[in-house]
Amino acid sequence: MMADMPSARSRTMDDLVCLSLLLALCLGIGLHRYRFGIDYSDEGCLAYGTGRVMEGQMPNRDFVTLQPPLSFYTAAAMFKLFGTSLASLRILGLGIYMALPLLIYGITRQMAGPILSLAAAIPSLFLGLPYVRFVPLAIWQGISATAVAVLLYLRALGETTRPRLALVAGVMTAVSILLRHDQGLYLALSILLYTAVARWAKAGLVSRGALGRVFGMWLGGMAGGLLPLVVWWGVAGAWPEMFRQLVVFPLTTYSKTSALPFPLIRSGMPLAVNASVAPYSVLPLIGVLVALWLWKQIRRNGCQWGEARLLFILTWSALFYCQGLTRSDYYHLLTVLPPFFILCAWGWGALLDGMSWQRSAKTALSVLAAAFLACFLWVTKPVLMRDFSRQDKVALERGGINCPEAAKLMRFVRNIQKKAPPDRSILCLPYEPMYYFLCERRDPTRWNYLWPGDQTEEERLVFIQEAQRDPPAVVLIFPDPDVRRFAPEIYNYVLSNYKPDFEARFYVPK
Repeated sequence: MMADMPSARSRTMDDLVCLSLLLALCLGIGLHRYRFGIDYSDEGCLAYGTGRVMEGQMPNRDFVTLQPPLSFYTAAAMFKLFGTSLASLRILGLGIYMALPLLIYGITRQMAGPILSLAAAIPSLFLGLPYVRFVPLAIWQGISATAVAVLLYLRALGETTRPRLALVAGVMTAVSILLRHDQGLYLALSILLYTAVARWAKAGLVSRGALGRVFGMWLGGMAGGLLPLVVWWGVAGAWPEMFRQLVVFPLTTYSKTSALPFPLIRSGMPLAVNASVAPYSVLPLIGVLVALWLWKQIRRNGCQWGEARLLFILTWSALFYCQGLTRSDYYHLLTVLPPFFILCAWGWGALLDGMSWQRSAKTALSVLAAAFLACFLWVTKPVLMRDFSRQDKVALERGGINCPEAAKLMRFVRNIQKKAPPDRSILCLPYEPMYYFLCERRDPTRWNYLWPGDQTEEERLVFIQEAQRDPPAVVLIFPDPDVRRFAPEIYNYVLSNYKPDFEARFYVPK
């Protein structure tokens, strides 16, 4: 017992050093960048949707959204704590940015040493929230909640079982479902498989009683997190619209209107083009290689705890990758990376352990790998080394961030506020909800956006009826031809009732 204490103390010190280094890097990168830039579409949708929630409206029932409701409530909590502004949202984004590397380190640490765990965590400092201006969108909130649940369940079901941690893991699984239901489903499937492996593995990894307690606590935590809200939304009449917007719409419409083709490496294409699309194919290749190694190990030695944990992470990675299949752009590619960081770090350790080389040769190979990673991360230089000196503060009540042409934006917002009194609505088309938020003026419709093909002709007619019941004082259209093409009824309604104000670039009543 006494002999184990120095080892445990040394492990704790190693972890504290690595975690402190990660925190220092997070603060060094994030503190000077998290308030720069602005996203008029997705960030505006989160900000204005949160404003509607704070007014007592319910997501999906009272306004249309493609995201589960919890992300709006977490943002509302930030507004309550720090004030209703974009700066408050970015504080949440900074918190997520700082949490993810620590969580990735903790998950990897269940299977590898501190150096490999640190190597798994470092890429998330660059390939993630800095690319999206530290905006805490639902997808990033969901990733952080999912990572918490993975870490807790790995610690709950291992050589030593900890049922109480499984209870918290169940609650975080519910949180993941309420933030991003697809991510929550992938997480639940991964946990079910991991639990089944622990039950049916040839070696019998854990007793039935201990396994039952852990799994039961996880189910209880998930039920406790979901059932009260399920009942509340049912009583409030939100379920039909939630099912339509969060389940039916993605399966029947989003896959057609917002899909981007999966990029493939093609012969004859320039090297730069193939290099830019290579990550889409490299990630599944990594999964296949790990799966082959895992299959070989299980056939040779049976399924032990190391193999069971690796299978958990491999399943989670493969399912998470599905997020980038429908809309294959770099933004969605970034969201699937965290589990693969863990797989890559573990894989590198397994590769070195399997070599019969001298330690010096392995060290040299690791240095080369680190140099390659550094060169790869150099690609992020345009994001991390932007010239922020040209960005001025948006000195609006709901601003608090810096962006290019801040003075022009403030003049534009104040011009709208002059033409639209506080008790009047405005209409921002097709997808500029940030102006609702910054101008502090309401949207007269249930839709915070228009998108080609997302709304049916019947829904566009209802859209017009809602606008007629609450006539907007100002209509903004960016740009005109797009709305004219995919929403002609709405465009004709605007032209029939409003005249262009060319100086301010919007429409006012005739």
